[in-house]
Amino acid sequence: MTLFTTGEVYKLTGLTERSIRYYSNLDLLKAKKNDNGQLVLLKSDLDKIVQILAAKIIGYKLKDLIDRQPSLGFIKNDMTQMIVDLENILFHLDLTDSEGNFMKNIKLLQNYNTRYLRKR
Repeated sequence: MTLFTTGEVYKLTGLTERSIRYYSNLDLLKAKKNDNGQLVLLKSDLDKIVQILAAKIIGYKLKDLIDRQPSLGFIKNDMTQMIVDLENILFHLDLTDSEGNFMKNIKLLQNYNTRYLRKR
């Protein structure tokens, strides 16, 4: 069983020790302390970090993840939809030559903000 210290995880990923400790304090990770008092993570904790970071990208708040941790498959589906929505917005932003298109762009952007960014 391979254990990773927070320092090792930081060196390999750039994820700060403070963030790892915070996720652990929220019980999002099951990190334990080793004999030297260092916080150590299992491979399962690294998998969970992937889920946490991916969920944050699509707008989940950490406090939401405490009660409900969506599966990676669910997160990937949300990310795919997010990309589709962003591509649609990019397409329509090029069509701002009429008042109707401006209104449509505002509606698209407002819907995107409501769906994704307000979760933050």
